[in-house]
Order: sequence, then C-alpha cells, then structure tokens
Amino acid sequence: MSGDSREGRHVDLAFVMGGGGARAAYQAGVLRYLSRRFPSLEIPIVTGVSAGAINAAHLAAHHGTFEQATEELYHMWSNLNVDNVFRTDVGSLGWHVLRWARQLVSGGARTSPRVRGLLDTEPLRAYLTDAMHAINGELTGINYNLRMGRLKAVALSTTNYSTGQSVLWVQGQGVTEWERPTRRSRLTTLTVEHVMASSALPLVFPAVQIGPHWFGDGGIRLAAPLSPALHLGAGRLLAISTRHSPTARQANRPTVTGYPPPAQVAGVMMNSVFLDLLDDDAHRLETINRLLAGLPMEARGGMRPVRLLTVRPSVDLARLANRYEPQLPKAFRFLTRGLGTRQIEAPDFLSMIMFQPDYLAKLIRVGEEDAEAREGELAALLEPDGTTEIPRGPPGGVAGSTATTGSPIATDRRKAT
Repeated sequence: MSGDSREGRHVDLAFVMGGGGARAAYQAGVLRYLSRRFPSLEIPIVTGVSAGAINAAHLAAHHGTFEQATEELYHMWSNLNVDNVFRTDVGSLGWHVLRWARQLVSGGARTSPRVRGLLDTEPLRAYLTDAMHAINGELTGINYNLRMGRLKAVALSTTNYSTGQSVLWVQGQGVTEWERPTRRSRLTTLTVEHVMASSALPLVFPAVQIGPHWFGDGGIRLAAPLSPALHLGAGRLLAISTRHSPTARQANRPTVTGYPPPAQVAGVMMNSVFLDLLDDDAHRLETINRLLAGLPMEARGGMRPVRLLTVRPSVDLARLANRYEPQLPKAFRFLTRGLGTRQIEAPDFLSMIMFQPDYLAKLIRVGEEDAEAREGELAALLEPDGTTEIPRGPPGGVAGSTATTGSPIATDRRKAT
C-alpha cells in the first residue's frame, strides 16, 4: 500500500462503542450530532462492548438511514428510566439482597440459594426486544442490512464465565473466525441475549446463558477494545469513549475522605475494566505507528496505517451523576447510599447504573456539544474524500479537555491483536 495521503480515503469505516453502563447515553448524543452533519453516512463495521453493545446493535440492526437510526436511538435513551433496566420495587431489591446474604453465610451448602446478580434485569430484556424490533429475540435488521450491502460486520464482546475467555460474537459477510488462548470469535446470528450478555455488569447484573455457557460483560477480559474492528478489516476508526480525561490537577484530587466506601472501590474497579483499556489500547497503537513511520514500506511486514479518532466527554460524567441522585427511586436510592455513594464527590459506580431520565438527557446534550466542538476532525475522518493525514501533535494530544488520537495507526489484517 502506498504511503501517500490517499491511503485511507475509501477504506472501511468502523465505529467502536466503549462501555460504561448508563454513560452510554453520551454516545447517543455524539451519534445524533453526527447524523445531522452526515445524514447519509454508512458504517460498514460496528463493534460494541458492555453498554456500548446496545448502541452498536441498534445501529447495525436499524432498517433506515443513519439519521433515522440515531434519532430512534436518541428516543430510546431519552425514554429510558431505571424501571426499564431493572426492578426497583422494595420486594425485588429486598429479596435479592436477602439471597446474597444467605449465600454468604451458607458455607457453600448445596441447599443455599444460587444468586445470579444483585438486580433483576428482566425489564431491560423486554425494553430492548421492543426497541430493537427483535423477532423471537433475533435482531433481524442486521441480516437485512448485510443483504443490502450497507453493513459488512457487527461484533459484540462478551466474557465467558465458564472458561474465562473473551468471546466476540460476529455477524457479517466474508468474515472468518479467529482464536487466541484467552480470546476467540464466533460467527453467529445476533440476538437480544448477546446484547444482554455484553452489557451484564459483573455481580450487579445477572449473567446470560448462550448455549451451554454463561456470559457476562465483555469489558472484563477485552484487553484491546480496538482489536475487533481491526480484525474485521477497518481502515478508519471512530472510538466513542465514556470517560472524561482529567487534567493532572484533577486526577490528583481525592474524591472521598477517609476510608473508601464500597461504592468507591467498585467505581475504581469498573473504571479499570470498562474505561481505562480503550485509552491504553489507543496509546499502544500510537506507539506502534510511530515506530512504523520510521521504517521504509518494504520493511513494514505488511502492516498498514489506520486512522483513529477518539471522542470522549469534556466533563466528568460521574460528578454529574451526583446532581441527579436524589431523583432515583427511593428503594434503589436507599441501597446505593448504603454502599456509600453520598460520601463520594464523583461516584463512578453510581454513574454507570444511573438510568435516570434527566441524567441521561444531560449526557446526550454533552455528547452533542462535544461532537460539534470536534466537527472539523470528524469531517476529516468520515467524509469519503478525507485523507489519513492530519496535523501532527504530541502523542495522545488533547483538544480542549477532550482527548484526541489523530495519527494513523499501524495494524496488520493478518496479525491484528
């Protein structure tokens, strides 16, 4: 492949949707702005993990234009509330807490109750089935878009609790399976169950059975969130993260005083699993690309440049969650406060399960505003006549308070990680 600026003009575009629970409403805002700016945009490859799998599956399965798909996604998130995700009545929450308590004090007795999650997410299954127009659980729109040539492949990441492997469920044309010791892909017909499995927050949401095994949130073992899109042949990547990139001063500021409550520990763990890995993966790819740039074409071993742009929140979504916490259902609010969410300035754990309409609406607005602020960079990536060359900056450069990965990224179709 030549090294001139025309190198990335007509290569496949992929959208990569990161995780983050309720924070995925931010992605809906970014997509909504993009649809107004590029109403006829086609995205051949879509990948998603955790709550990002909901957005990825919706885009891949929608029969209409990009603008119609994102508008429906906007309404889906705007109309979502806690009761659409899990049961919040006193009876259901109390019963699940009781079962967990009995499990802990049972000593592993066979007669002890088997717990599958702190919350009952059956309402979410029903909501997604209706919102995605699934037929017998199948996302039939994906096959329709594949036949129409508007879609090349969609992939949703899960974690196999039975084996500990990362499993990528793929539906596409001309796609072959790949396998590594700790991760593997499987061709399938995607259903609501795959979406539920990918977005099943560990311990909080119950695992989902697919075939003989049980699966949970795909972010747990997905060490390289960009790799699914690269495996599927993407040449341009738009990654939408749900994590704010703080300044050094902000990062050094404690968000809790005294001994950290369970909610703080859970938030740190979830950040490391669902939000940090996308940044780490982008940094690794940038490093490889800089090394590649110093090699002559014949010494690159078949590797090629891939354009990567990362859009992320310009504000801390966890701090925003505190403003809307009082509007949560009383029983659920009582449970989260018991975990210490009121002791934390920026409760990351709460922000991931904060399916509160006013909070979600705010995230959507932030997403739209951030995308508008990045319009020039987005146009350079998404417009058919755009090029892979952009002004060079320091590694991991920052535009305002929104991090950008703008340099071409090196990868190899045969050896993508």
